[in-house]
Amino acid sequence: MARDLRPKPGSHPAPAAAEPTEIGDDPFDPAENVPSDLDDLTHAEFVEIYRDASENVRFAKEQMWRTVLYFSVGAIAATGYGVVSRWSDPQLIRYLLVIVWLCSVLSVLIILSLQWWQAVEHRKIAYVTSKWSSFSTAARRRKSKGVSDVQRYGMLAAMILYLELVTIAVTRIFTGYL
Repeated sequence: MARDLRPKPGSHPAPAAAEPTEIGDDPFDPAENVPSDLDDLTHAEFVEIYRDASENVRFAKEQMWRTVLYFSVGAIAATGYGVVSRWSDPQLIRYLLVIVWLCSVLSVLIILSLQWWQAVEHRKIAYVTSKWSSFSTAARRRKSKGVSDVQRYGMLAAMILYLELVTIAVTRIFTGYL
């Protein structure tokens, strides 16, 4: 992908380099593109690693949201069963409550493991793109790692908080009928 953006020999002349500002060259907007030192095969391998890591990140995010969804549906189904059965079997209610708590803990562990997997894939992407041209490196620097981490871990905290609040709500509903 980055290779396609580079000018081909004999094509249009490169635009004139921007003059440096009084402060100095902006690292987010290099005046000149310094191509990578990678040979074509290595570059192609890096592109494939980048694509694979990007797909893995998207897959992990999708699985995190599905985990939250499946837990929510399960908690609603367990509570709904209690309402429909008019909470007639206290032993079954205890079993359902244990199952809800077990699923809650497992859901949190799944979400945490998927988050750690995403972090590994992001590090892989950062390594691969650091070996590319100065323009692609500058483009990656435009997105603040700190802000991305705050957003990512904020969503993680919100998901875990949601799972635990639902678990507490279901527990309060169930304990009234034990």
